[in-house]
Amino acid sequence: MTRGDPRRVQPLLSGVSQFEVDFVIPRVGIDVPVGIDPFLLFKSRYPEFQALHNQILDVFRFGIDLIKNQRDNEVRELFQFPEVSEIGLGYTREGKRGSGVGTFLSQLILDTLRDSPAMVERGIRHIEELQLVSMGIGPDRVSDISASLIKEFLIGYTQKQCAIWNIPVNKGVPVTHIFDHESRKWIDGHFDLPTSMVDNSAILLVPRRIVRALPWINYDDFVKLEFAVYLRAKGTKRRAAIKGSMSAAAAVKRDVVAVTRREIERVDRYIRVKEENAVQAQPSTGFVDDAGFRAESDQLKAQLKSVSIGRNDAAKYQQTVLEILNFLFNPELIDGELEVRTLDGTERRDIIFTNDSDMTFWDYVRSEHSGLFVMFETKNTQDLGASALNQIATYLGDRLGRLGFVVTRLRPSESAVRKAFSIYNDSNPRKIILFICDEDIARMLDQKAVGNNPTRYIQNLYRRFRTSVQ
Repeated sequence: MTRGDPRRVQPLLSGVSQFEVDFVIPRVGIDVPVGIDPFLLFKSRYPEFQALHNQILDVFRFGIDLIKNQRDNEVRELFQFPEVSEIGLGYTREGKRGSGVGTFLSQLILDTLRDSPAMVERGIRHIEELQLVSMGIGPDRVSDISASLIKEFLIGYTQKQCAIWNIPVNKGVPVTHIFDHESRKWIDGHFDLPTSMVDNSAILLVPRRIVRALPWINYDDFVKLEFAVYLRAKGTKRRAAIKGSMSAAAAVKRDVVAVTRREIERVDRYIRVKEENAVQAQPSTGFVDDAGFRAESDQLKAQLKSVSIGRNDAAKYQQTVLEILNFLFNPELIDGELEVRTLDGTERRDIIFTNDSDMTFWDYVRSEHSGLFVMFETKNTQDLGASALNQIATYLGDRLGRLGFVVTRLRPSESAVRKAFSIYNDSNPRKIILFICDEDIARMLDQKAVGNNPTRYIQNLYRRFRTSVQ
């Protein structure tokens, strides 16, 4: 298990490093300048993320039906979205923020939709669209809404990550305002969760893959793409300068909102462009200190070297490999999980990641080898026998894809390489097993340390295999 990162300002979780985990580590003393971007759920290939996006939209579809039937009190109750302080995106020195704006935001959303009949008729396709038809809804509110509606998922995700990383949890920690998607009601509960050293309140962890500094769909971008010519023609900026108490930015947004509420086709056109360019919507990583990559790389190489070869250190080796793979490939490979068993318990895979990447090579793996998931088997041994490779080959197929990795200490023997070639030649569809040894890991860590992408190294291993196999 890695140590706490000394470069950070009071991390609220000790014993883990931001470089090596799948989630954003909350910390005291500095803000983490990101929020949950629901578009990253929408564009994901990960079925669980896609389902979360659908759940968010279902709540707003239900709310619009209530508005159409003039059931305003129920709408206000449904659209209660206070800031989810448990996620720690934006900590202060005094503790976790909690603005308590749920009631205000509820009325704001209700007023926005009532004053936007075109959007009510058309329906909401992305909750980020509310930024484009409301004076008071911005990126922070989008994150609050998303976090509130996926809080049940975040609780389960946090518990899984705590088990993987041996993060201490407390029994029966209270969590309020959880949306039950079956009853469509807000509920409270008690869960085994980590707690803040500041105020003993619950901590919920957020996957790095779904956070951005600004939502992919945002007001400033919309104005630049859709309204620049319109605003110049109307002279809005000149008029805004003499609006008195109203700021220029507020005056511009007032004019924009007045148009979008009437002309929903402007929003449609913008959304279409953003969806067509979804591959460019990537999670923000600015909160990860790139300047620390060299120190982290050296630490992980030393940690790997300290693991003795053999059965006694097998679990330690597996954990170390997970930390290294997260450091090298997150957020392209996400949600790494140890000791994944099948439902009947007959098969156990050491490490499995979800391949949610838009990068060329990993995207190719997903399409060419059905690689929505990527399996890494860890073998803390001197050599690899044919039986070990046969077992790995049985794991590969429709469920896990047809490309897998064996992570082992030494470069594979000639007989192991021939066995991998034989598996490839004898399988239909083809199954590919690639080897990663300590030397390969050290080279990839060195590449990461100087800002290069270690995926290129994996791509070269793949190319070498394909060009060598008979």
